Amino acid sequence: MSKPSLVLFFFVIIFQMSAVSQNKSKSNISFKDSLDHAIDMSDFLLNKKGVLIVPTIITEPSVGYGAAGGAIYFHSAYTKKNGPPSMSGILGGGTQNGTWFGGLFHVGYWNQDRIRYMGAVVRTSLNISFYGSGIIESLANSPVNLNLDAWLVLQQLKFRIGTSNFFLGGRYLLLNTDNTLEIPIEIPEFKGVKFSSQLSEVTLVTNYDTRSNVFSPTNGFFIELSSTYSDNWMGGDGLYGRISSTMIGYFPVNKRLFVGLRHQSTYSLGDVPFYARPVVSLRGAPITKYQDRNIMLLETEVGWNLYKRWSLVGFTGMGNAYSELSSFNEGKSVATLGTGFRYLLMRKLGAQMGMDFAKSTSGDFAFYMVFGCSWLR
Repeated sequence: MSKPSLVLFFFVIIFQMSAVSQNKSKSNISFKDSLDHAIDMSDFLLNKKGVLIVPTIITEPSVGYGAAGGAIYFHSAYTKKNGPPSMSGILGGGTQNGTWFGGLFHVGYWNQDRIRYMGAVVRTSLNISFYGSGIIESLANSPVNLNLDAWLVLQQLKFRIGTSNFFLGGRYLLLNTDNTLEIPIEIPEFKGVKFSSQLSEVTLVTNYDTRSNVFSPTNGFFIELSSTYSDNWMGGDGLYGRISSTMIGYFPVNKRLFVGLRHQSTYSLGDVPFYARPVVSLRGAPITKYQDRNIMLLETEVGWNLYKRWSLVGFTGMGNAYSELSSFNEGKSVATLGTGFRYLLMRKLGAQMGMDFAKSTSGDFAFYMVFGCSWLR
């Protein structure tokens, strides 16, 4: 399960609960903004230290339809902190193909946003369509089921360099799995190929971040370069590495219109396990369908403030998964197109929520619940 997949579980129907640490005073709690009197959760979640409980629908084509839920606790009152609020939460869910997951996470913005931390522990049994990851060409259009019975531990810590917008830090990922590859052979006694594996990766991360906010930015840049290393002495399976770059830019055209651009490239070195190979992650394309040793993608999004807090978005993207640079034109490529809507749910944080609908040139279709933005980092 990739990092970005950890944040896809919080959306659509919202309930609120009082936090344990609320003051004993009998002040009224308002779910309306003091400026435009629209429905807004900023005051409750931040100044009141509220808990956001959000069920959602899972629509990822690789695992099928399902339901999930998350509870997010906002630690810091907005008026007492210079920077985004720290958040802790729990998540869980399941899908129609037997996939289930549960976990804990914390996102911390510490010391006036000079230190950024992210950590998660997840337990999952993941039934996912396996398209060969560039190794088995016969599965490219006829996937088989791969079950990953796994524990995942993620730890990331970054430090701001002086007073600049540059951050430097590291990330550690531990993924311990018992795997079952269901090969379609008509022998009753044959239950598939079973094997255990473990990823143990350290990553050096540096990024540049000038986004207007971390939830739903409309201007600024996010640029990240990372280098991942794994070896047997670390407890992982094999010696390999990955080099990745992510570039995201938001360009306001006027007060109601903005354009976003996203580019991502990942290159593999050494013998990368098939399930750890990079994937093309685009709305409308199954998450594991376009996978190989190297990937490259480009996506653009246009947002238009239609009326007060309501906005429309349109987006398109293209990506390619390929084994070597010399065979780039022979890689497995895809293009996507979609649209969606947003509602400004937390004005003080600039956080929106809504839905996206997308399809790909290969005929796949999916819709997504979105909290913040689809390029959340």
